[in-house]
Amino acid sequence: MEKEIEYRWCTYCMIKTKQEIVFLPKIPTYKRRRKYKCTICGKMTWLQGRRPSAESVY
Repeated sequence: MEKEIEYRWCTYCMIKTKQEIVFLPKIPTYKRRRKYKCTICGKMTWLQGRRPSAESVY
């Protein structure tokens, strides 16, 4: 299985980093939280998914 990666804000590194999705809910709506792991520091956080209509804004 290929790892999914998103660029998200890391609260520990204080920069936008590559975040690996560790846990994705069975029904992935944008309000449901996903578990992300920072590829630089390894910190795991639960973050809300991005809105599909606003992907280009981020």
